[in-house]
Formats: sequence, structure tokens, C-alpha cells
Amino acid sequence: MTKDLLSRSKLFVLSIVVALALLLAGCTLIEAMRPLLSDVSVEPDVISPNADGYDDVTLIRYRLGRNAKVSIYFTDASGRRHYFRKERSRSPGEYSVYWGGVIDGEETILENEYTRQIVRSRVLPDGVYTWTIEATDEAGHTAAVTGTITIQDADTELPELRKFTVVPPVFTPNQDGIDDRVGISYFLNKDVAEVNVYLISPDDPDLRVPLGETAGTAKPGERGPHYYDYDGGVDLGADPPPDGTYIVVAEARDAVGNYVVVTSTLTIVEGGKPRALIPNAEIDWQGAVGTELWVPLGGRIVFTTVVENYGKVPIRTSGPWPGTVYRSDENFNTLAVKMGDDSFYEQAGVWRFGIRFDVSETDFPYRWAIGRPQDLERRIINGREQWYLMPGKRGLVYGAIELVKPPPRNDIFAWGALIHEWVGINPENNYIDRVLIHVGVP
Repeated sequence: MTKDLLSRSKLFVLSIVVALALLLAGCTLIEAMRPLLSDVSVEPDVISPNADGYDDVTLIRYRLGRNAKVSIYFTDASGRRHYFRKERSRSPGEYSVYWGGVIDGEETILENEYTRQIVRSRVLPDGVYTWTIEATDEAGHTAAVTGTITIQDADTELPELRKFTVVPPVFTPNQDGIDDRVGISYFLNKDVAEVNVYLISPDDPDLRVPLGETAGTAKPGERGPHYYDYDGGVDLGADPPPDGTYIVVAEARDAVGNYVVVTSTLTIVEGGKPRALIPNAEIDWQGAVGTELWVPLGGRIVFTTVVENYGKVPIRTSGPWPGTVYRSDENFNTLAVKMGDDSFYEQAGVWRFGIRFDVSETDFPYRWAIGRPQDLERRIINGREQWYLMPGKRGLVYGAIELVKPPPRNDIFAWGALIHEWVGINPENNYIDRVLIHVGVP
């Protein structure tokens, strides 16, 4: 009884296996009997790809009976093939795709007196073309259908990013006022649908930094001059891309699909957000008792402090040097005239230590470099001497203010600050070690 039951079970399983095999064979046979390529059409057969909204594209349709690699190409009067699709793997089914005369994959170089750029895609010129839709199945059988299509009134004018420039080619986005920004400019010869400008790193293909266009006479994508002001993001408090050489890419695509790319290079050196402070927010006011100081008229307010660069980039400074003594009726501008040194004037990106009184008429009229020459690194940039407090270093600052005229009242407040000129004063670097000064008669 048991043997009979086992025999029947084996027979049942065998029957299922045979049925499935016959079914699969039948499906394969049916599939093999279907046409490899059928229901092919390209309509309309006359197009004018110029983005006017009329007959800009044609619709390509076809059906595949089985798995195949499909190519769609257009042959011009000289016999040259222009591939729209080349050996794309497709499964059985119906397919449709629009074509507007654009050919990708035939990368060329456009070079003239204005530009040298890569042409990634372009619209075929006016003419009569033979279209071919070709399919090759897994067994190597090929089927093809051909016809003709006419292109007329096509917009074949390529976008040109003329006079594409990156100036300076090396920049230091660290807010020192020297080569902190880079300007990227070009002239667009026609209106386009989109323009993208960005940085890419040869060492990190996944790093792509988009750049925003600066508002100008021409709106984005319009014919005319265009400009990009790039600071590495430092002005917004962000860290710039890591130091290194980058490729600046600008790409333009018009409404019909003409697509061009132009490139240049940009090197970032010593990029980063500058950071400095006065350790422990402490100023040594000579002779002070607690937070009060007694100074006779004609006497001097003498101080000493330290500035530390705790960031990753050098910070620039300029005189007057530590040890400078101001008269209370002077300021750094009048001292520049008196000493004949224009480096004392306020400069974009320069850091200085400053002192002001609550009765001062100008903002921090008394200013000093944030270190002695021996604390700093001397550089010659663009023919001029510059001084930097390097990362991790400290600078010693000291000086005096001689009270030559009586203030509006006998009791005045004074405090120090670390000033980043034309950038600002961080809250942590202002109102440092505020002291009450009692001005008396000598």
C-alpha cells in the first residue's frame, strides 16, 4: 500500500515537471515565432527643431518580440551614421520615444577666436536623413526597418561661453583681504535654457560645488555678459573646499538641446575661516586695581595683552606696531599721516587689536598690530610687505595712550577688542576687560 502511494506521488511530481517543461518550451516557441521587430513608425516625417512649439519633435514607436539590443540611427547624405540609441538592451514590449534632431555621443571641439569648448550634443543640420531602427536578439538574429525624415529650419547655432575666464587662478579664501575672491566670467552668445557653473575635484569625483551667478545686466541664461563672485563660502561662515586644484566647469544647454561645456582650473590655497581670540579675555592694564585705574591728565594708559590664532589659516595684520604710543587726540588715521605710513589705514581683511573709550567719537581709534615682527611671518605679496600670525601662534601686543586733553567727564570706561577690519568684531572679541578710568589733575 505504501509503495503504491509513493509511486503515485513520484508520477504526480514527474507529470508537473513535464508540464512545466512543455509550457516553457511552448512559451519559448511562441516567443520565437513572434516578429523580432514590428509596428515601427516615425511620425511626423518632417520636423523643425527650433523650439517654436510646432513640429519640434517626432515620435518613434516600435515593438519587440523578444529580448534584443536596439539601435536607432540617422544616416546623412554622405553616408555617416548619427546614433540616437546604440545597442541598448530591451525586453519584449512596445516602446516610444521623442526625438528632436539632437545627437549625443559625438563629442567634438569648437574652437574660435572667442572660445575653446566641448560640444556634448547638437542638433543635426537641415537635410533628408534615412532613419534606421535595428534590433539584434540573443541568438544573433537582426531585424531592421528604415525610412526617411526631413529636418528643416533647425536651430543649429551652438551656445558659446565666450571669453571664459577665472581670475585669479589661485586664491586664498580666508578673509585676509588678498585674493579672497575669484571672479568667473563669460559672454553668452544666445539665450539658453540653462547654464550651470561648478567646481569638481580630480581627486574626489563625488565632490561638486555649485556656484551662484552674481546679478548683472543679463539675467541667468540670457544673451550677454555673466559674472560669478566666489569666496569659497567663507563670508557665510562656511569652510571652503579643501586646498587643492579644482576644475571649473561651465555648461550651457539651449532650448533645442545643443549642449556645450567649457573648463578651466582654480587652485585653493590656505582656505578657511580665520579664528583668533584674546586668551582668557584678559588685558593687563598697568596700575589697575581690580577693574579701576587712576591716571592723571598728561599721564599714560599702558596695557599689554596677547592674541592667539586658534584657527587653521594665517591671519593678516598691519601696524602700528606694538609699543606705539598714541596721543589721546590722535587715531590710527591721523597717525598714518603723521608717520607717513599708509599701512596704518584701515584695510580689508587686516586684524588689529584696538582700544576705545565710551566717549570716543570714532570706533576703536587706537589700534595696534596683533604681534611683534618676531611673532609673525613676513611675506611679499604683489610687491608689498605683509605680516601674518600663523595658526597655533600667539602675538604679544602692548602700547599706551597719553591723555593730553581732559575727557568730557573725569570717569570714563575703556575696553579692548580684536578687530577684523571690513569684516567685523566677533562678540567673543569685543568688550574685553572693561576698566573704569579716573582721570585726575597732575
